[in-house]
Amino acid sequence: MIFDDRYEVFLADTREAMSLHYHLRYQVYHVETGWESDKHLVGGKLERDQYDAFSKHFLVRDRLTREWAGGMRLVVSGFNELPLARVSQLDRIAGIEFDQSHCVEVSRLFVLPDYRGGRRYGEVSAVKKRTSASYFEVMLGLIRAARSFGLHNGLKSWYFLVEPGLARSIQRLGIDLYCCGPEVDYRGIRRPYYGEVSSCFDRILSAPSELSTMFSRKEAYRSFSRSFIEPPSLDAVNGCFGALNCSGMGA
Repeated sequence: MIFDDRYEVFLADTREAMSLHYHLRYQVYHVETGWESDKHLVGGKLERDQYDAFSKHFLVRDRLTREWAGGMRLVVSGFNELPLARVSQLDRIAGIEFDQSHCVEVSRLFVLPDYRGGRRYGEVSAVKKRTSASYFEVMLGLIRAARSFGLHNGLKSWYFLVEPGLARSIQRLGIDLYCCGPEVDYRGIRRPYYGEVSSCFDRILSAPSELSTMFSRKEAYRSFSRSFIEPPSLDAVNGCFGALNCSGMGA
């Protein structure tokens, strides 16, 4: 699969990796979009909130350039403690019984500009420049990591707060998400979507394809603490990041 040839996903389980994750979020959600206010900043250039205490954080790195391409967090809690519960309502879906006590929200999912067809400081080099297809590659790599984490930790359901157009694109790829609430105006028009961790990828896995090969791969991510890479320097990456694509997901 192209993703695994080019990228690798890490669970940010060290102080250095967590600081990098918060710094990337600062660049995305404070500097570029202005979506988060100063009250969420720690030490000036780290963006955190109350949900990070019960979240798992992931990072994507480009194997070729050694640059960071994106990230996300998984907020693990009961439904009423998820970020999307602040801004949306949950509707009953016929035939689906929600387990609201043990679920996860895919949150703060972002892809950096070189990996969504964007530019920084003028033209990027040919080795760095990617197309909009890279956006979906990085996003799917993070979603695969979320699935793997959920399966290995007994999580039953997951939620997304996402623009309807992006949800339809994800569904067309073979991931079964169900709209479970009305539209809300939160950083654009978004809706809550729901999926079963154990079954929403069945269509992808049922037929041979590059995606089924990708999602069948045993290792979806590695712990940063068990990798053999140098701890990231915030000085080296400062100012090199950009915003979530306008079709991004997560609160």
